[in-house]
Amino acid sequence: MPRTLTAEQVQDFRHELCDVAAQRFARDGYDAVTMRELAADLGVSPMTPYRYFEGKADIYKEVRTQAFARFAARVADAAAGVSDPLHRLRALFHAYLGFALDEPGAYRIMFELEPPKDADLDHEAPEPSGDAWSPLLQTLEEAAKAGLVEGDPLTLANLCWVHVHGLASLHIAGRLRFDRCFDDLVEPLFHTQLHGILSRPDQG
Repeated sequence: MPRTLTAEQVQDFRHELCDVAAQRFARDGYDAVTMRELAADLGVSPMTPYRYFEGKADIYKEVRTQAFARFAARVADAAAGVSDPLHRLRALFHAYLGFALDEPGAYRIMFELEPPKDADLDHEAPEPSGDAWSPLLQTLEEAAKAGLVEGDPLTLANLCWVHVHGLASLHIAGRLRFDRCFDDLVEPLFHTQLHGILSRPDQG
């Protein structure tokens, strides 16, 4: 007769399973990962993971949800208490890159892997478990209202995201070349981004 697990034990195993799955998803992609491999990694029977998740898609959804939650928390922490919109924009820029550097596997799962159709994800909401977009958009709305930047805040927010995502993705993929590394490009990219949207270039 199987023993009854406490709620804490169930949660601990779910976390452990998600950690193992996240590593495999990031390294091998969704399709290459099997439930049997995840069970073997954990040293349990092939059917054990099904006691905690419906299947691989369910695990993937949880892994991705957790990643976005950590990302949103990091962004929110960076924005908290920074009243000046331009200073906050810098803090958000570095928070985004910091997350990508610290958790490249999670970053790949969030932004680079094609979500499986059977994972039942909301494709219209890129942050399913936490709103990491609002701090950036709100910051640029405040900056525009104060006359610090020119242009539509939503367009500017998208442009900022494109810039920082490009640097993060190229670095994680090992594709930064032409005699410049990640550290060489961080500050120049921020200044280029900032001066491209300032209403008065001397503000930056």
